[in-house]
Amino acid sequence: MIRPRATALVSCNANMFSIRAPVMPEIGAISQRFRQYRDTGAYNYLRYTTLALFALLAGLAALGCRGPAPAGGTAAGSAPRVVLAVSAAQAAVRPMRQQLSLIGTTAALRTVTLRAPTCGRVVGLEVTTGDRVQRGQVLAHIVNREQDAAKAGVEVARKIDPNEAGAMARALKRYSSGPGIPVRAPESALVAQRIVNPGQIVNEFDPLVTLVDPNSVYVDAQAPINELGALKPGMDASVTSALNPGVSYPARIWSLSPSFSAGGTNAPVWVQFTGPSRIAEVGAAVEVQVTIKSVPDAIVIPAAALFQDAARGTSYVFTVGADGRAHRTIVATAIHTPAEVQVTRGLQPGDLVITSGGYALSDGLAIKVETPAEDHQ
Repeated sequence: MIRPRATALVSCNANMFSIRAPVMPEIGAISQRFRQYRDTGAYNYLRYTTLALFALLAGLAALGCRGPAPAGGTAAGSAPRVVLAVSAAQAAVRPMRQQLSLIGTTAALRTVTLRAPTCGRVVGLEVTTGDRVQRGQVLAHIVNREQDAAKAGVEVARKIDPNEAGAMARALKRYSSGPGIPVRAPESALVAQRIVNPGQIVNEFDPLVTLVDPNSVYVDAQAPINELGALKPGMDASVTSALNPGVSYPARIWSLSPSFSAGGTNAPVWVQFTGPSRIAEVGAAVEVQVTIKSVPDAIVIPAAALFQDAARGTSYVFTVGADGRAHRTIVATAIHTPAEVQVTRGLQPGDLVITSGGYALSDGLAIKVETPAEDHQ
């Protein structure tokens, strides 16, 4: 088969393209060959090949040739300018604290258990758990068995020999100890537990009442071992309890235990109340907030403005630029709370940081701040 040697020239202008006719130096010979193969399959092959070639050239010309965009307009098919609406807050300067939360229960260093001075019957015991008692206050009496037996004997004698019964009663009154042997509080304290009830028979040295010195109440808290290094004796703390919702008691770390719990995951931390008001009950569940770091003039931003670059191990924010674009800024941080973050490098007070948009933000993205920027409160 003879393939024609042809060249096609494509020219483009603003609104159209044109294809010049093939230049065939041997047009006469080729025309003769066309007539020779006109009625054969080769003719059809050549015809379709030529048509396909011209269609391909026309398509390439249509894709590659574009006219200039109209003056002052946007070229057809170009993407519109993207502007992201965001909210922002100013980096502010104010005090900031980092706290560690511990769970514990109240305990007492000084407790006193009052015991029966003799065997006998308990009378006059009216105090109950939570009552305050004063030093020297009589809490109960113990009537010993001999005295009860003598009184019973006088009653029997009155029925048998009333004359002799009077002498026996006078003798009993002269030698008896009144209503019984008194039980007194050795110091001012709180009643932690009343163990017996009035009228109950007790043996000598049986426990009657447990007293607690309220000034010796402290908190026995538990700290995870991975947080133990951040705690030091003397650190300020506050104690709260469901016993008094909304009340915070000032305290400080008193001591760190040198031993761990049975499981080896916690260590006891003893917290001492420092104010005049305190929890007096023993065994109450409490929460302790320990201030482990405090900065009086920290540069603070909302936590929502901070991003983490896990691949590089860095933190960054997006600031609002004067050009109306977001600018990615690497920062260093220190104190973190659920709501706020302290920035130690990368920002100045008053800088606007973007607090919405998330990972849709990128460096140089055109933005529009929806609300007026205000100091984050």
